Amino acid sequence: MKIKKEHFIFIPIVFVLLGMILVATEKILVIDNWVYGLIPHNNFLTPIMKFITNFGSVFYIVAGCVLLLIFYKQKKELFHLYGVIILSTIINNIIKILFHRPRPQLMTIMGLANENTFSFPSGHAMASMTFYGFLIYSIYKKDIDLTLKKILIASLSFLIFMIGFSRIYLCVHYFSDVLIGFMCSIIILYYYIQFMKTIETKEEKK
Repeated sequence: MKIKKEHFIFIPIVFVLLGMILVATEKILVIDNWVYGLIPHNNFLTPIMKFITNFGSVFYIVAGCVLLLIFYKQKKELFHLYGVIILSTIINNIIKILFHRPRPQLMTIMGLANENTFSFPSGHAMASMTFYGFLIYSIYKKDIDLTLKKILIASLSFLIFMIGFSRIYLCVHYFSDVLIGFMCSIIILYYYIQFMKTIETKEEKK
């Protein structure tokens, strides 16, 4: 049986459902603590991680949206970008409230950064995957130089990964917070883009 592209969305869905069960039962802590043990901390990496993590913050995402509003010509796409970011933020906050997962104890011990909201899922992970992920989708659709397209997509993908890694490095999130945050946003992006395509198809038929 041939597997269709749309069937791959079930992979992040399974990750999210399984992750939620493991977080609720605290079974995932074994993996989370194992990941922490793999990450080296030093005076060289710490300032770099503190800088990179900012790109997933509310301030930087909002600043990015404002800059796009000023300089980006296709305002219709921005409407959808803002819509998916708002949706992602609402879902992130709902899940945080439902699970009430405390921040890692290492956050206090290491003292590299401080957060006072719930830990699961990572807001930075969801915001970065939603914002930069939507930009990746927009770039992928553009009729631009293929080499430039690959460089932009690779750069944004790497930035998303590094933002997630920085949250774990700074001990403000568990590995599972970041992973499930990424998976949640992939699901949101997928279905929002399908919604966009439906609207565009209807408009073309008018």
